[in-house]
Amino acid sequence: MLWHTRNEKRILRSLNARPHHPGVDGILPNGRPVEIRECRSDNRFRIQQDVHRQMVANDGTYVFVNNGHTKKVPAKKVSDLMGNGSWFKDRKYPHKFVRKKQIF
Repeated sequence: MLWHTRNEKRILRSLNARPHHPGVDGILPNGRPVEIRECRSDNRFRIQQDVHRQMVANDGTYVFVNNGHTKKVPAKKVSDLMGNGSWFKDRKYPHKFVRKKQIF
């Protein structure tokens, strides 16, 4: 579990999920992937393209965390929230954003 933050480790334990790296953050007991996304100072969550595709293909769940509040959202619903626009490529990996107000 070297690559996960303290909060991610805590959330994975509470879900009885097995940590996973690289790719998704964990695997739930039912075999489905889980990804934990946090934002503190920004008003949006970054969604990585390759991880998101894996999440959708395997019926995964995102756990969004903000100021101590958590919310689970199915990956297919996150796809709807992101829309059909192009993926940003200003980093080493393509990504899109979901705004806090769309989740909470």
